[in-house]
Amino acid sequence: MDGHGIAKFRDASLLATSADRPWSLIAAEIRSHGAGEIGAFTPQNAEITQILRDENDAVSTRASGGVRQEVEATPGTTWLCPAGIREEATRLSADIPRVLHVYIPQHSFLSGEVAGLGFRAQDLRYQARVDSSRIMALLRAIRLELGCEGSAGGLRMDALALDLIAALAQDHAEGGRQADPPRGRGTLDRRRLDRVLAFINDNLDQDLSLSDMADVACVSVFHFARVFQQTVGATPHAYLSERRLDAARQKLAYGADSLAQIAQACRFSSQANFTRAFTRATGVSPGRYRHARLSP
Repeated sequence: MDGHGIAKFRDASLLATSADRPWSLIAAEIRSHGAGEIGAFTPQNAEITQILRDENDAVSTRASGGVRQEVEATPGTTWLCPAGIREEATRLSADIPRVLHVYIPQHSFLSGEVAGLGFRAQDLRYQARVDSSRIMALLRAIRLELGCEGSAGGLRMDALALDLIAALAQDHAEGGRQADPPRGRGTLDRRRLDRVLAFINDNLDQDLSLSDMADVACVSVFHFARVFQQTVGATPHAYLSERRLDAARQKLAYGADSLAQIAQACRFSSQANFTRAFTRATGVSPGRYRHARLSP
């Protein structure tokens, strides 16, 4: 994923990026594009592009393999581009101030049962005007995480990436509809679950991925994401977030670390994000929580 946006969008300003985030199955950027031409490019990742804001009634014209697509670039307009095709120069008739670009590398299509779909990054349809409500919801979740990183953001994005690939395989594959992905059935047995929970608790201060947890459970990533929730009653990222907030409560009540140090230890991207998440979960700010616990 590294370098895709830099190589393709040399003249577009970068407004936000997941490059420094622990996202292992997907990457995202928000860029500002000026009017003019984006040069020909052959992507190695599948790409989804969505207009977030347009103030100039822009029109986008792109082409690949003899297929030409001319589309009004209004907010919500979404394009798909598979890996491996040569996309001819894209022309924008006016400036577009905010555009979301999502990149899905080829290795993400081979995660666990997702591989059973027979759906590769190269099999994505070259499509404009995507209107799937499921994909719109997933893109919105990606954009929100990009704007405000949570303590389990990497883990959440792994799960979103798998859901996004499954949605693309179901309705946006070149040559017709693909088979639905296998559904995770059953639950984790007690031995596997205990092993995973111990691994999480022992690594709260580390960046954890679905692949890490699935390896501990000795199941595939795709299967793990579903059976963990069926077993525990919470998604892996929600469970990890709660455990990190529990650790933060302990540090606030019994430790002397600063709020910034606690935020870092609990894998929040900033003290501000830690304060927002803690206040949302407990109803009080970290500072007030500490003061109440330390007051005689």
